[in-house]
Amino acid sequence: MKSMILSLIGALALIATGCATPETVQRRSSLMDYLYPKAKAAPTPNPAGARLKLPLRLGVAFVPGGSQSWRIQNLMAPGQEKQLLEVVKQSFKDKPWITEIKLIPSAYLRAGGGFENMDQVAGMYGVDVMALASVDQVQNTDPRWYSFTYLSIVGAYVLPGDANDTNTLIDAAVYDVASHTFLLRAPGQSRIKGSSTWAYRERQLREHSSLGLQAAMTDLAKNLDAEVAAFKAEIASGDRKDVDVVDRQGVSLRQSGGRNFGGGFGWIEAMAAALILGAALRMRRA
Repeated sequence: MKSMILSLIGALALIATGCATPETVQRRSSLMDYLYPKAKAAPTPNPAGARLKLPLRLGVAFVPGGSQSWRIQNLMAPGQEKQLLEVVKQSFKDKPWITEIKLIPSAYLRAGGGFENMDQVAGMYGVDVMALASVDQVQNTDPRWYSFTYLSIVGAYVLPGDANDTNTLIDAAVYDVASHTFLLRAPGQSRIKGSSTWAYRERQLREHSSLGLQAAMTDLAKNLDAEVAAFKAEIASGDRKDVDVVDRQGVSLRQSGGRNFGGGFGWIEAMAAALILGAALRMRRA
């Protein structure tokens, strides 16, 4: 009888230990895996560069995961993919050099499709430039040292809770479709912490996953605005020699000082231009 009780206690202890084991779940869609599936690094840039004619038609999409069995939709709540892409759309909608923005469902992009697939999708939607967003989200469940497992008739509860940590990175890279030239990139990050009983852990992690994506996309939109300003300043100063931008009259951005890119420089553009030009001068003196 005593041995049976000890065995039962041991079994319960193993169950409790198993329930309280730290777990890490990572969901990732890689831009490198999508555009360069067979390359160990990004190929050498096209020496011909890009010649962008304003106004531009922009497509925005999430790249798929590394295999056909895992798609970006698996990470998001129903309808959230379009909602997140809408955040990027709002960042561009008031730019006079953008004439149209298309939200492209990730279902049209195939895993490892490369530039061939990007060209097909861009042609289908009639866009000149593609903004491709990748996602990297890591969720850790690390039971606190003072937590303990309570076994009830309906399952195991860990009290007072777990430290649920959700880290999200969304990275958007913008490419010229015609030349496959990389134009600019902007990241967005978020971190959400919380705790819950073991029984409600999965529900909280799902909620935090959704909130983390939304917060990271909002951060990306803010950073994207600054990156576009820096991109404009680099072209106007001549530091981006691989990219030229011309308006409807054929006037280059370098010739107009940025005025044909949607007005003269504002304070953000002026600051970005000053930083870029200052760095260039320091490099020449070195």
